[in-house]
Amino acid sequence: EEIVSEKQAEESHRQDSVSLLTFILLLTLTILTIWLFKHRRVRFLHETGLAMIYGLIVGVILRYGTPATSGHDKSLSCTQEDRAFSTLLVNVSGKFFEYTLKGEISPGKINSVEQNDMLRKVTFDPEVFFNILLPPIIFHAGYSLKKRHFFRNLGSILAYAFLGTAVSCFIIGNLMYGVVKLMKLVGQLSDKFYYTDCLFFGAIISATDPVTVLAIFNELHADVDLYALLFGESVLNDAVAIVLSSSIVAYQPAGLNTHAFDAAAFFKSVGIFLGIFSGSFTMGAVTGVVTALVTKFTKLHCFPLLETALFFLMSWS
Repeated sequence: EEIVSEKQAEESHRQDSVSLLTFILLLTLTILTIWLFKHRRVRFLHETGLAMIYGLIVGVILRYGTPATSGHDKSLSCTQEDRAFSTLLVNVSGKFFEYTLKGEISPGKINSVEQNDMLRKVTFDPEVFFNILLPPIIFHAGYSLKKRHFFRNLGSILAYAFLGTAVSCFIIGNLMYGVVKLMKLVGQLSDKFYYTDCLFFGAIISATDPVTVLAIFNELHADVDLYALLFGESVLNDAVAIVLSSSIVAYQPAGLNTHAFDAAAFFKSVGIFLGIFSGSFTMGAVTGVVTALVTKFTKLHCFPLLETALFFLMSWS
């Protein structure tokens, strides 16, 4: 059993190395492609679109070109517990094995999960994007932004971000609610969808990120005010959408009818919205001020390596 466990650990390590190498090669290929496009002045296709095509090609190769290897021997049925457990300890002949919950799997996806371990390992984790890749991108965009153009259009940016995102959330939520009601009338929907569910979807879908458009604007040297409006709205609407979705989830009316309108629950959600947003705004402002003071009074520019390391750490903060 120990030999089998060691072989499985070695195979898992090998798959992790292959998946990491695949990501690195994809990023390297993307950077070289961007250089080639800039060098040849290619106009008919943007490099971000070609990067997506690279990902699709590699995904197809991994999906249909790698052998079906799996460590799933069989599915075991367990009795329903009162609460969900995130960690499972299994005692097998005095040896304890620990299993970590990754989430619920729909019955239609059981076969795809059991077929290919390599494909599961290279499936991109959103947490990696949000916690590792996204902070330096936002930090760099804010750091290199022309402050004069941003603050000159601050009123319009705030109107687009706050009012525009809220209006978009309610419009999309109401449209979805109408579609759900229509599907129920024609007999195409049996599950229950409440108004808060539709609003939650509206809050999520309203957070648009025009990354490619901003990249093209930067290359074409578009109007600075237009760029500032688009960038400022795209950065701030993420925060508004996150707080909106949190407030919608926090809407829990008292009593038996948990999906009816309740004034107390509504004002509680509004309070949560204001509290989370003001707290996040304060934390962001304090982090920015601390970064500015540290870089100004410590003369880190004399040590470029330390300055670069601090910039990365502050952006992740």
